[in-house]
Parts: sequence; C-alpha cells; structure tokens
Amino acid sequence: MSKKNTYDFAIIGAGIVGLSTALHLQRQNKNVLVLEKENKPGLHQSGRNSGVIHSGIYYRPNSSKSELSIRGRNLLIEYLNEKGINYRQEGKVVVDNDLEKLENLQSRSKELEMHGVDIVQDDDLLSIEPNSVIKKGLFVPQAGVVDYGEVVRTYAGEFIELGGEIQYIEEIIEIENAHNAKKIKSKNNSFSCEFLINCAGLFSDEIARMDGMSPNVRIIPFRGEYYKIRNTKNSILNNMIYPLADPDLPFLGIHLTKTANGDIEAGPNAVLAFSKEGYKWTDINFVDLTKVLTYPGMIKLGKKYLKTGLSEMYRSLNKKVFVKEIQKLINGVSSEDIIQIPSGVRAQAVDEEGNLLDDFLFEEGSSSLHVLNSPSPAATASLAIGESIASKILN
Repeated sequence: MSKKNTYDFAIIGAGIVGLSTALHLQRQNKNVLVLEKENKPGLHQSGRNSGVIHSGIYYRPNSSKSELSIRGRNLLIEYLNEKGINYRQEGKVVVDNDLEKLENLQSRSKELEMHGVDIVQDDDLLSIEPNSVIKKGLFVPQAGVVDYGEVVRTYAGEFIELGGEIQYIEEIIEIENAHNAKKIKSKNNSFSCEFLINCAGLFSDEIARMDGMSPNVRIIPFRGEYYKIRNTKNSILNNMIYPLADPDLPFLGIHLTKTANGDIEAGPNAVLAFSKEGYKWTDINFVDLTKVLTYPGMIKLGKKYLKTGLSEMYRSLNKKVFVKEIQKLINGVSSEDIIQIPSGVRAQAVDEEGNLLDDFLFEEGSSSLHVLNSPSPAATASLAIGESIASKILN
C-alpha cells in the first residue's frame, strides 16, 4: 500500500525530542507526520531512564546544552503543571569529599543564575539525606523527577488532538529527493514531505546517511543498567544523591534517585551494547557490533578509556561490585536489598578522533535537519529542543 499524501514536515522517531518538535510545528498549524518503527511512542531512550529533571548545573555556561537544559527545565515544569502530570522537584545533593570541587560547581551555578544552590556539610547535609555516606555536598533545589514515559504519551496525545498524525510500525529503509520533496520509504509504505526531521536516536546516523549526509560521527550504543532497592527500604533516601561527575566523560555515573512513584533506583553504569537496542548482554546484532568495532573513532575511544571501560563491564557482570558503588553513597543497602530492573541504551555520538560528544549536535541537509546527538539532559530539555528546531526551520 502506498500513501500519496504530502506533508509539510515528516519526523522520523516518536521519542521525546521527535514528539516535542512535532508538537511545536503542529501548534503553528502545519501538516506534520511522525513515523515510528515501534507500535508505541517513547519505547527506547525516552521511556528507559531514571526520570530525572536535570538542573543544568553540570553544563558549561553558554553551551547549547546548558541553555537548552535550563530553558527546557522551565518549560517542562510549566507543562507538567498545565497537564497535571505527577512530578517532584525537591532537589538533589551532589556529594564529594573535595570541598574545592563542590565550591567550583557552586560558582558555576551562579554563572548560570541558579538560585539557592548551597554547600551543605555534616548535620546540614544529613538533615536532607540522613543516610548519606559522604558528609560534604552541594544542594541543588532545581532538580526533580518525573515519569518521562507519561510525558511522551502526553506530547503524543496533544499532537494528535491538534491534528497531527503518527504512523507506527514504519521502519524507514530509503529516502529520496524527488520534485522538491522528500520521498520516504518504509518497509510498508511511502510518504512525501517538504521537509524531513531526523530524531531517530540510536539510528539517527543511519537515517542521515540514507538522506545523503556524511556525518563525522557514529552513534555508539552504551547500555546503562539499573537496580531497584526493595520497597521496604524506601525510607533510606528522600530524593537524590549524586557523585560529582567526571568532567572528561559525558556520563554522570551511578547515582541514587527516588522516582516519581516513590521507588529508589540506583544506576546507571555505562557499558558498550552489542546491538543498537542491546538491553541485555545476550542481545547481540553482529552487523551493529561489526560497524562499532571497526569504526576508527571507536578504536581510538577504546584505547583512551580502556581501564574505565573494563571497570564498567566488571561492575555490570558483578552485582557485589555494583552494590559497593551504591554503598559509597548511602548507608543501609546490601546485596539482598537490590533487584535488577530493565536497562536503557544511550545513543552516544563518537567522532572519528574517538571523542565522546558532550553537546547536542544538529546537521542540516537538503530540506532536512538531523539530530545526531541528543544526550542527557535531552528529556529535560525536550520542549526547548523542539522549540529551537521548529523556530530554526520556520524562520
């Protein structure tokens, strides 16, 4: 069956960034189509994360990541209130024994005009998180938690109410330029649009190449594994405890989060996945894996972070080691208290020099725009990212 409709915009990917972009364009009375290879929205990165509403404190001032994160957080909170979506914004504690590092992060918060970010020590810290192992920290009141799966479904619902269209089970196999339009072929149908937006996450580099692009990055899948602490221990954490992030890596490390529904989750680590959607060690796609292992950028990355990578893999395979990481942050947790829960896979752009891209990356094609890196805090920043993309295209 072939579809003959021509749309103003077609968006590949019904994740949180794709649907936010679709929603912003549909609000401008455009004719927008979203194509998704799964049978529901947000089944991958958007629905498999720790649900944190990021404060934006870690990101370099004036970077697009910083600006989109802070604007996105403000827009998201407004949206959650407007739609009646359950969330909590009670702050987090970033802990480290090096007070100078915490003071540097506090200074950054002032550059970012974030108010109420305070150094807390000893009894002051324990009044916020009584079971914290480390007694020096930075309280960041802007952080919160929400169920991003619910957010994605709400975006999709509003988009459809405004007249937008989502076609599911549409895996894209070919993109052609034809008569001032884009012709998009899936395994089942053909669609035409005047402008194409690629928000395909883990597959965004492949979609870009279908569109004749030659991106200088490859999307490498990194699996993040999570554990849930048994509900009988839910009182040991009030909100969130984070370690101070390694500035050389775009991963925040294992942290503790009390989710919007009151569960405590610990994670994620970051190990190379053997498939674009490799949620378990046994999920192996030899085509995906061969592309990753033969990519020059991945070879250079592997040499650069070999020790870190092996450490993450060892922790992934050894529950006791994972528990020891948790015990560095909080008292009162043993191996018997934690249960593994579904993993997430992060789409991480790596360039040919082996660098992990830390900022958002957008590339323009012929009547197309490709989102080639949308790392954390993309969920928090989703409304700002969608707003930015829509504004860029419409102007």
